[in-house]
Amino acid sequence: MQIDPRTVAREIPGVLDEVFPQLTPSIVAYFNSSAHTFAIRPIPPDVLTQSRLQRAMLFELGYTVGEHLLKGLTPLDWHACFQETERRQRVYFDAKIPQQLEPSDKAAAEIVGSNLFRILSNMVNENKHPLVIAPQIPGLEWIGNGYGDFSLGRNLIEIKCTAKKFAAADYRQVAIYWILSYAAAVEGRGEEWESFCLLNPRSGQMVSMKFDYFLNILSSGRAKVDTLKLFQSIIGSRLTR
Repeated sequence: MQIDPRTVAREIPGVLDEVFPQLTPSIVAYFNSSAHTFAIRPIPPDVLTQSRLQRAMLFELGYTVGEHLLKGLTPLDWHACFQETERRQRVYFDAKIPQQLEPSDKAAAEIVGSNLFRILSNMVNENKHPLVIAPQIPGLEWIGNGYGDFSLGRNLIEIKCTAKKFAAADYRQVAIYWILSYAAAVEGRGEEWESFCLLNPRSGQMVSMKFDYFLNILSSGRAKVDTLKLFQSIIGSRLTR
């Protein structure tokens, strides 16, 4: 059975613990201390309170709205946005699907989506690279192919809408995306990610980092090829259990 790389990073414990032993709470706090802030439109507290959607689904809807705006799909087709959000949520979560969207749901999602649209549009203008929506993440052995959120050149951009700071699970996710890209590059079937951004359009926070720097901290200076070999030995051993 092929397992999505996002699931591997977030729900299968121990796969990355040996590969990146330094991903501790203090290191996560250190990475988060480098965050910088974009000007955003905040969600009014009463709008968020009135929404009855599951929070994961509400912010997935906001992500979908932002994606539609980036594609130039205006005016927004809320039915299409909701259908796409439902499809995505069923992949990763036990989603509770409401019969219809309420005005507060649309208001909160529109704010998040508009924030995402503005931030990414600015990044495109600054970097001069075309924005790729849902860049492919190559699989490896029992880890299936997956998709990231966005990319600009070899810069991977992952979107998080939590009210909190970025968590260890978020850094594990970009770490496994890198390792899969590196494996593909070594085998001549893809390119290695060069850098990443964790972006929160709800808070306006973004952590941006070169992977070489990120990996040097997480793997205690281990060479990239040795990191890949260790990762392959760990995922290979899982097939025999």
